[in-house]
Amino acid sequence: MKFLAVCVLSLGLTTSIFAQTERFDRLGFGIGPAKVYGDNTGRHREFKFEIYPVATIDYSKKITPFIDLKATIGWQIISGGRFISDPIRNTFAEANLPYGFKGSLFFGDIMPIYHFNPDQSGYIPSTIKVYSGIGLGYFYSNRTDKKRIITDSGYINESYSASDSHMYIPYRLGIFKTTKDTSREIGLEATFLISPFGEIEGNDYKNRVINSDIAMQFQFYYRISLSNY
Repeated sequence: MKFLAVCVLSLGLTTSIFAQTERFDRLGFGIGPAKVYGDNTGRHREFKFEIYPVATIDYSKKITPFIDLKATIGWQIISGGRFISDPIRNTFAEANLPYGFKGSLFFGDIMPIYHFNPDQSGYIPSTIKVYSGIGLGYFYSNRTDKKRIITDSGYINESYSASDSHMYIPYRLGIFKTTKDTSREIGLEATFLISPFGEIEGNDYKNRVINSDIAMQFQFYYRISLSNY
């Protein structure tokens, strides 16, 4: 009887621990404001730049209690040129580069995610959980670029279709809170899509503190557990 009692107690404890440490695969939906850091995107030190929405869908696969593998696809409206001064527009014109643009950025990436404080047996579950990750992705930037052309009598502005695509390095930092039924999560996520090889905004003048183009995003997330599907 003592042995049976110990077995029952151990089974109950194991079930409790498993329930506390379990984290199922999840599907997430995000939306929020975003901007692009680039040569012709604005005056960032003066906080003069254009902000447009971004939307993403992600899938998180649990690997260990601390590690997930996350895949993300998304779309961001991108725009720039409104805050570029007239002398800089002339500088871009001399270099045959666009001073402005507007279009869409499509992107997809995969990365390992590290959870800093997941639920663990023997510990009180954290109300707010924190994660971070870095990975590799590919983007396609489809735009209408605006270029100034210097003439003998002054200048003319020209608009034309343009596109670029290349690999990028995504970095994400997020926080989330599990709902009462533990099958839903709500959270915030900051994302930096760093493009050291390709131009998101079509301008490679590279007269900046950071030469890489960067899509900066801040999103509100809602994720659902796939345990019942």
